[in-house]
Amino acid sequence: MNYKIAIHITSYVDKNYLERFNFLKKIVENYKFISKNSDIFIHVNTIVKKEYRVKNVKYIYHNLFGEDPHQLSWKCRILMYKQKKNYDFFIYSEDDILFTKKNFNYWLKFKELCIKNNFNLGFIRTELDNNNEIYCSDLTENISNFIYLNKKKFVVLSSPYCAFWIYDSKEFNKFTETNIWNFKWENKTAFQYYYIREMSAIGWNGVNMTRYKATIMPLLKNKILKSSLIKHMTNRYALSPMGKYGTLKLNSVVSRRLIKFTPITKFRRFLINFYFFLTRLVKL
Repeated sequence: MNYKIAIHITSYVDKNYLERFNFLKKIVENYKFISKNSDIFIHVNTIVKKEYRVKNVKYIYHNLFGEDPHQLSWKCRILMYKQKKNYDFFIYSEDDILFTKKNFNYWLKFKELCIKNNFNLGFIRTELDNNNEIYCSDLTENISNFIYLNKKKFVVLSSPYCAFWIYDSKEFNKFTETNIWNFKWENKTAFQYYYIREMSAIGWNGVNMTRYKATIMPLLKNKILKSSLIKHMTNRYALSPMGKYGTLKLNSVVSRRLIKFTPITKFRRFLINFYFFLTRLVKL
């Protein structure tokens, strides 16, 4: 089906823009393959010359003078909000995330079951090292928890971050009415491990946010589905690990002995948020 999809990509223009331009051409090509009714908007911090613009997309310039450059990741939300009744699906992405039709079909297949049970369907952002070994960009510990939904086995991601999010129109419209959509940084408290850009790129499925119990992924014969992997085109962490980021190999990321997942209760979540609130007061 030719779904109506609004795709918003943030692309900070700097000395590496030629590399990003080449990424964007491939990214846009894949989105167009998903649906001919995809409308793609690339949000930039400077006016881009015609020869460095990807064809058949709309570039939107944001003047960031006097602002943190990472605020660019939030600028698209003004337009996205205006579009909330016009599309079937909404996507936010950074400019080095390759999302394919196989990824989209995977999401379509499992997202309703997840939403019905108040879970978010996840992806793993992957990279290649110089030996073409696949690494996980964002996971810093092995996947150790599982649940069953309709007799289907899912694993729980300890970190749902992948610099990308996708929601159907119903979920997206709910999202736009929350305090996470128009986030006030003075109220950061429980989300203090997300920085400005990451807080935007996590969407509504961050740790300690209240919409989903967790972010989960299905297993097939105890293996992660290839269609749930999205490519981080820069290979930033696999080639130069930052702490634990980029050190976990995909083929060993799922623990051999999985533990049944128990969702955090509302009361426990309240205690966690209250703890972060007190921590912030102490720092002040």
